[in-house]
Amino acid sequence: MDDSPDDEGLGWSRPEDGLIEMLRQAGLNVPDGASLEDLLNLLANQMVSQLKRRGGGPEAPVTWQAAKDAARHQIASLGPDPVPDGRRTREIADAVHLVELWLDDYTVFPQLTLPPVAWSRADWIEQTMPKWQEMIEPVTSTIAAGLQATMGERLAEMGAAPELTGFSDLLQPLLRQAADGMFGSRLGKELGRIATDIVTATDLGFPLTPKLQVAVLPTNLAAAAEGLGVPETDVLLYHAIREAARQRLFGEVAWIGPQLVALVQHYAREIKIDPDSLTAAIEQAMPEQITPETLSQFEGDINTVMFDPGKTDEQLAILERLETLIALVEGWVDFVAGQATAKWLPSAAALAETVRRRRASGGPAAEVFSTLLGLSIRPRRLREAEAFWDRLTAEQGVGGRDEAWNHPDRMPAAADLADPEAYLARLNGPAEDDPFDAELRRLLDGEAG
Repeated sequence: MDDSPDDEGLGWSRPEDGLIEMLRQAGLNVPDGASLEDLLNLLANQMVSQLKRRGGGPEAPVTWQAAKDAARHQIASLGPDPVPDGRRTREIADAVHLVELWLDDYTVFPQLTLPPVAWSRADWIEQTMPKWQEMIEPVTSTIAAGLQATMGERLAEMGAAPELTGFSDLLQPLLRQAADGMFGSRLGKELGRIATDIVTATDLGFPLTPKLQVAVLPTNLAAAAEGLGVPETDVLLYHAIREAARQRLFGEVAWIGPQLVALVQHYAREIKIDPDSLTAAIEQAMPEQITPETLSQFEGDINTVMFDPGKTDEQLAILERLETLIALVEGWVDFVAGQATAKWLPSAAALAETVRRRRASGGPAAEVFSTLLGLSIRPRRLREAEAFWDRLTAEQGVGGRDEAWNHPDRMPAAADLADPEAYLARLNGPAEDDPFDAELRRLLDGEAG
């Protein structure tokens, strides 16, 4: 009979017994008395089996396949998603050709060269997923590293054998796969909801498309036109001109897209996981019986803690910059589209108001960054940005206004949106000397004297 004390009062005669119990809870068939070597072999075989089922090697990007699957499932649950026919595609092409002509008088950015396209909701998911992957990849890396660190700390606190204390390093591929799967599913559900709400490809204000072209989702366009008392043709023209203006901006101002992506990535890398909070959440959420239903609930509960752990001061500063840049982009689109449609589209003012109301009330298109990152675009700031571009146009003209985008270091900050006169005073004032140039000038003046 083994008189050794139970590990930490949990009824385990050996450190391996606790791991055996954990693996059994995960659904693995682990024999009694298995050694550490047996457990390592079992886990290695399990990881190889899972990777083979996914059809990839050790570095298979399971997040994005899980996201696509979840998004498609979400889309299917929210109604029909027909492939646009030739008639709809021609209607969109005619509308875009017309609004491109309207835009020419209100921006110096040139017309798009690629023809417009009509997308189903599934097309939008497929076409924009690479950009989502680029932005969100640091999140899963950070979460996986946090899970690994948390497991290592907890095993060390339990007084586990040295072999088990380092066990989290061996589990790193499995932990990354777990983080990928959970976040992929979460991301996919959000994107699926968005895909049923947006009317054009870049409604979110981000350059998500692989090519610079107008893409319209006819199914969502028809839904957006319902109950407005406005011809659907007018709704198409209004959303098409906004999309064309936005794509012109993204095409001509090369730094906007990379800057938006970099800010999201920087924010994601700053995510911190509190081991104590995560452990407490796992203990509280762990189901007594493991079934598909209880696992789904468990995943949702853990996601709440794991992917919304609170914001650091640096993250708040990043969000401030990101919110301001998105507001500048969308404020410019609001102003330019409003100017270009005022003469030709009598319903433009009413349609602009519907866009503002959707922003104010939230919705799937506004929720993706709020849910995943805590980013919330305030309507007040968007209104300030539109007024800012109006004032800059009055002062500098269309060319001068658009020229401002060519100098990222001179773009307005959040405070400038509320006080454009102060910004214009700085813009029109004498340029500040570079410190080196100022010192050189003083030296030269002294020698001349």
